[in-house]
Amino acid sequence: MKVSIILIALTITVLFGCSPASNKSDISGTYVTQFKNEYSITSDTLVIALEGNSQTYNVERKTGFNKVRDGKTRPKEFKVAKWVSSYDTDKHLLQETELGKQISVLPEKKSLKFGDTEYQKVK
Repeated sequence: MKVSIILIALTITVLFGCSPASNKSDISGTYVTQFKNEYSITSDTLVIALEGNSQTYNVERKTGFNKVRDGKTRPKEFKVAKWVSSYDTDKHLLQETELGKQISVLPEKKSLKFGDTEYQKVK
């Protein structure tokens, strides 16, 4: 009796573990990057949120930066930009049509690439 219960539980676990993943890939989350050069020190955050049940995402970019002038670091400044993008699951690409912004999704690395900058997922 005890062996059959264990066998049934094991079978159920294997069946659910091997079931195919959902076609809908949710890329929602918070992605960050930081960089520094001779002109600025920058922290950049992309917040990606699914809008409804579609493949449409709200994107919010929050940038905090300190300008460096004559070797002196200036006070921190902030910029926020928001836009709506559609997600192409085949190309792993978030696309905003009005200004042509594109964000490449790198699911194997849990990161995004916006321009030449790569963002790591933090939550």
